[in-house]
Amino acid sequence: MAQFLDRISAGHLNGRPRPSPRILQFGGGNFLRGFIDWKIDRMNETAGTDWGIVILRSVGGREGSVLNEQDGIYTVLSRGIGREGTAVSEPRVVGAVREEIDCQADWTRVLNLAARPQIEVILSNTTETGIVFDPVARLTDTPPASFPAKLTALLAHRWRTLGPDAPGWQVIPCELTDRAGDTLAALVRDHARAWDLPQGFLDWLAARVPFYNTLVDRIVTGAPKADRDGIEAALGYRDPCLTTTELFHFLAIEQRTDQPDLRLHLADHDPGTVVVPDVGHLKLRKVAILNGAHTALCPLALLAGVPTVGAAMEMPHARHFLSRLLEREIVPFLDLPPTETQPFALEVLRRFANPFVQHHWHDISLNAVSKIRVRNLDRMAAYQAKNHAAPPGLTLSLAAWILFYLGRFPGADNLPPRDTADVLGVFAGLQEITDADALARAVLGHKGLWSKPIDDPTLVAALAQDLRRLDGRLHTKPDLASLLALAE
Repeated sequence: MAQFLDRISAGHLNGRPRPSPRILQFGGGNFLRGFIDWKIDRMNETAGTDWGIVILRSVGGREGSVLNEQDGIYTVLSRGIGREGTAVSEPRVVGAVREEIDCQADWTRVLNLAARPQIEVILSNTTETGIVFDPVARLTDTPPASFPAKLTALLAHRWRTLGPDAPGWQVIPCELTDRAGDTLAALVRDHARAWDLPQGFLDWLAARVPFYNTLVDRIVTGAPKADRDGIEAALGYRDPCLTTTELFHFLAIEQRTDQPDLRLHLADHDPGTVVVPDVGHLKLRKVAILNGAHTALCPLALLAGVPTVGAAMEMPHARHFLSRLLEREIVPFLDLPPTETQPFALEVLRRFANPFVQHHWHDISLNAVSKIRVRNLDRMAAYQAKNHAAPPGLTLSLAAWILFYLGRFPGADNLPPRDTADVLGVFAGLQEITDADALARAVLGHKGLWSKPIDDPTLVAALAQDLRRLDGRLHTKPDLASLLALAE
């Protein structure tokens, strides 16, 4: 049926005006289009602001731009479970993106845009190259390969073209990298020095080009697959650039006292955006509650053969396990007010239960050892210090991770661990250990896994007990409820 529908066009904006190009955006993937571009579009409509976006595409090789074929207009479909417990689906036609430019095919045009005084803000999410230093990049490359090198080249061109009093840019990276703004600022300075750019340029950077740290949080599931025809039939048009997201969205922008007020006033018009003097506490909340809960349930679901987060959340035992875990082992050990942690924890459980988001546990298991180290070890230590006992849920989870990495569960051949060579090498060296006490001591005491050995005898004993109990249940194909019951 969808093939007989008309394609999305400016008529679907229902008379909304198109904004002027004032933002350059590195990256035009589903995440940015379904997150901050969507936020900016809503602000333009509700507040009458005029922020248009030009996407700079770093990856060449594509013939033309599908987004340009429909004048930058596309649909974001936000779906999930509302606070009343019912399914919610909210489509929005986004008109904030004005065009997409291929940096490799048209670098001269990108340079010309950089010299326009009207351009005021830089956004980014550059997963294809990342925020790293490129030692082979040159200012004369057309273009330089990495994102930091491209940004440095554009800033240098702006400064040289408009002069030492050129208006600067506010740079707002939306990468998941911790304190990406600070990192990106340092890399731009490093490239400027490597290219022998004048001190006047470095002074201009320091005075006129602030870099803001951010925390971004939204699951953007991208183009729909199985239900695309039904979605487009309900919308009444075809949209090759349609992207789907969860309902939840949260953006925190760190504005320190030495930084100017943000030109993008998103926080004034969007309840899912805040401006704070330090994003550290919000990062801790997300890592401990959202990511920590994911990491805790993941290995138990894998051992039980449950494929997705949604499938697990259909089981009352899984919801009960996560609720107890958050209430007793995670939230009490965060130095944050309950007004910030408790509503967020409830929101996390709603997000996990979203039937429109199919997160596979095996995907979540990627590089799990570093995730355990960052997300859960501090909470385990804090619980132990307060209660003089090992946290039951987190300890059971760690035991399950060990058995997952060792492949000691039904179906292990189809669910191999995916981690760095060093981590996989550690577990390969533990394969001969069958005694649970020896295995617990070996894993906890390995400096290469946890930065420093963990030798607490109470935790070692509890971990060994959980290894034995899990192993006993895994001789036959277990169900998730029976595994989670071990934490009671």
